[in-house]
Amino acid sequence: MLKRIVALMTAVIFFLTAPTLALAKDDLVDKPFQQSPPDVPQPTTLPPEEKSAQPTTLPPDEKSAQPTTPEQPQPTTPPQEEVEGLEFLLYEQDGVMAFAVIADHEKYQLRPVLARGKVPGLATVSQMNAANAIATINASYFGGNGTIYGNTRIDGLTAGTTYFIRSAMGIMANGSILFARQIYRGSLYFNDIEIVINGVNCERNPNTVVVYNSWNGATTGTNNSGIELVVKDNHVTEIFRGKGNNPIPTDGIIVSANGTAAENFANLQVGDRLKFEEDYINMEHTGDFNDAIHIIGAGPTLVKGGEIHVTADAEQFPDDIRVGRAPRSAVGITKYGDYIFAVVDGRQAHSRGCTLTEWARILKDNFGAVEALNLDGGGSTELVFKGSLVNSPSDGSERYVGDALTILRR
Repeated sequence: MLKRIVALMTAVIFFLTAPTLALAKDDLVDKPFQQSPPDVPQPTTLPPEEKSAQPTTLPPDEKSAQPTTPEQPQPTTPPQEEVEGLEFLLYEQDGVMAFAVIADHEKYQLRPVLARGKVPGLATVSQMNAANAIATINASYFGGNGTIYGNTRIDGLTAGTTYFIRSAMGIMANGSILFARQIYRGSLYFNDIEIVINGVNCERNPNTVVVYNSWNGATTGTNNSGIELVVKDNHVTEIFRGKGNNPIPTDGIIVSANGTAAENFANLQVGDRLKFEEDYINMEHTGDFNDAIHIIGAGPTLVKGGEIHVTADAEQFPDDIRVGRAPRSAVGITKYGDYIFAVVDGRQAHSRGCTLTEWARILKDNFGAVEALNLDGGGSTELVFKGSLVNSPSDGSERYVGDALTILRR
């Protein structure tokens, strides 16, 4: 059933076959600062508040795969929406150009995608757009090597974490979506004590405890300092002391600690019980993120309950995300529960970009969002629809990013 989407008089519904736009260079990248809370052991080296002002350096084996210069988009006859359950919308007004894909939640489903299928990893949105995908959009904030900066779960398994209270979306098994601010807490229990971990599938900084699972790839990638414990079925099955980069079991985890944090595990032996528990805490008490099969964390919130509701200050986003106009990406739902992928071009002649409040207004008034979450933006902003790059990335070509969100047929 075609869902009614209200657009401004200047919005045009059309279907793109090979759309892209003229490019211009962007000199600012949007990434949030990461840190641990006061009651969690503090790493001495913190992830950067934002990625470097230059686009991510391409791995040597990927440079040949750079996208070609986009061509000017040409609208074509709209598809038969009643059959497909899809809509494509263009907003173009006052020097701003934005695009949205709307997908019927009864016919389509959402799924996160990791670059190269693991963390860390880097790939373009086009490369993460599977052959059977309807649309794919960039998702979480990420580090230069592809480490995910945001609470992220795929198929019930955590892929990345942050200790900020940040907005996220939870995708339930029935396709319904939960939008709310949340915080992650991971704890290890053994010998009547609790150890709060510093993160999942992230760099192990001095005096910290990190849990690695199969989303991290084949090995932990750590150095030889500290201790690593293989845990299966809540029991220690193997211990590596003074040896890093150990194989991660597909049916378990590795607990990796160094410096003062490693001292907590000095007396553990093979066979001892060690239980790992996670809690995705909904700070708005509107539903349980722990029931979600997939979670994408980014932020801030843009639309809540059908009203503009920007939470950038409450979520402590830095000025280069919170202030000013920029290219931006968002995911949301309509009043019918249908899925919205939307991007706005910025820092280019054809489109200056949006502030967060301006972006929220377009999402609500023109794309029909009643709930919407801001995603990573700047040069990371990319939307692929039916195999074609829709927007014009401000880097001048597609950026290599850490993960994406895709629409698939049910």
